[in-house]
Amino acid sequence: MRVFIILCLVGSLITGCQQSPRKQYYLLSATPTANHGIEITRTLGLGPIDVADYLRNSQITINRNANHLLTTDNAYWGEPLQKGIMRVLTVNLMNHQPDTIIEAFPWRSDSAPKFSLRLSIYDLQIINGEALINASWKLINNETKAVLTQQHFVRNKPSGDSPAQIAAIYSELLAEIAAEMNKAIAIQN
Repeated sequence: MRVFIILCLVGSLITGCQQSPRKQYYLLSATPTANHGIEITRTLGLGPIDVADYLRNSQITINRNANHLLTTDNAYWGEPLQKGIMRVLTVNLMNHQPDTIIEAFPWRSDSAPKFSLRLSIYDLQIINGEALINASWKLINNETKAVLTQQHFVRNKPSGDSPAQIAAIYSELLAEIAAEMNKAIAIQN
């Protein structure tokens, strides 16, 4: 009987230690879209999109200061952040230019879009309740290889540090950079 009780206690300890909290997954979101129903007459390329290496982590991170990353417990991006940025920018750009389809890099050399946007994100982080994006982008004429315009984009916004708040504020920052890109595209058309 004593052996049975010991085995039950050991068994319950082992199964109790094997259960961990469920992972939570978060996505970036694009701005709401209206049903445009407009014929597509133009193509715009998007990419490559380069992000800082620390943004390639599948766990959501918060910076306690400029030099200290803290990963959140059980909070993960639902897709690689670089791909999420591509998806959200694509939708946000098409929302502003409903007659344009966005083609993701890489594209075939025989069907390259006339214009493309390239983006580099150096920082996308939360520090002391502030969300920060530090990025640069270029609008390029692919036929002439000329840089038509380029911009350094830096924004700060107040933010909480819960994973849901981080996903929401990053989405807002991406909407703002898409709006700036759309201004440049409108000038070229």
